[in-house]
Amino acid sequence: MKRKNTKGFTLVELLIVIALIAILSVAVLATINPIEQANKARDSSTQNDAAEVLNGYERYYANQQFYPWMRYDNAGTAMTVDDVGVFRSDMGGFGICYADIAGGPTDDGVCNTTGDMGLLIESDELKPSFANKSAFSEVDAYPQNGLWTFKEAGSGGSIYVCYVPKAKVNRQVTEKLYCLDSTNLEIGKVGTTLTAGLCEALDVTDAGWSTPALDGVTGMFRCVPE
Repeated sequence: MKRKNTKGFTLVELLIVIALIAILSVAVLATINPIEQANKARDSSTQNDAAEVLNGYERYYANQQFYPWMRYDNAGTAMTVDDVGVFRSDMGGFGICYADIAGGPTDDGVCNTTGDMGLLIESDELKPSFANKSAFSEVDAYPQNGLWTFKEAGSGGSIYVCYVPKAKVNRQVTEKLYCLDSTNLEIGKVGTTLTAGLCEALDVTDAGWSTPALDGVTGMFRCVPE
C-alpha cells in the first residue's frame, strides 16, 4: 500500500508567517497605544469616583445639615457653610479616611476598612470599599493619585472634587483644566488670574504632572463638575 503524501508548511514558511504576525501586532499596538488607553480608562474611573464623592457630600448635607469638614474642630472653631477650604483625599475633612473629630479637617486620616471610617462612609453615603482605593490608601506615596475637594466661600459656594488626569489627551484639553491654590484657598480654570499668578496649563511632558504641587498657578487638575 502506498502512503499518501501530506503536504505541510516548511520551516521557512512558518518563520515568514510568524514575522508577519509580529509586524502586524507592532502596528496595531502602535496605533492603539495601550498605555494611553489604560490611562484614559483610569481617568474615567477616577472621574466617576469624584462624582460619587460629590453626590455623597450633597446627600450628607441634606441629611445632616453639615458637610463633613464642618464636623471637625478647626483651632477651636468649627468651619461653617460659608467657609472656604481645600481637602486632600486622605484628610479627615474629605470624609473618607478616619481622623479624630477633635483635630482639624486637614489632619491626615487613617484609610482602611478595618477600623473607624470617615464621615461619608460612617453615614452610609459611600461604601467602605472606597477607603481601599489608591486615591485614599496610597496618596502619601503617590500624590498624583489623590483627589482634592475645594469648597468656595459662601453658603452657595460651589464644591469641586478634582484629580490629576493621567491620559495625555485629557491633559491637553486646557479649557477643562483647573488650578488649585491651597495657600490662598482659590480655584480657577486655565486663563484665570489668581492671587498666586495666572493659571496656566502645565506642559504634558513636565515632570510636575507626576508630583502635583498646589501652587495656585499650575493648571493640572480636572474637576467635577466640569
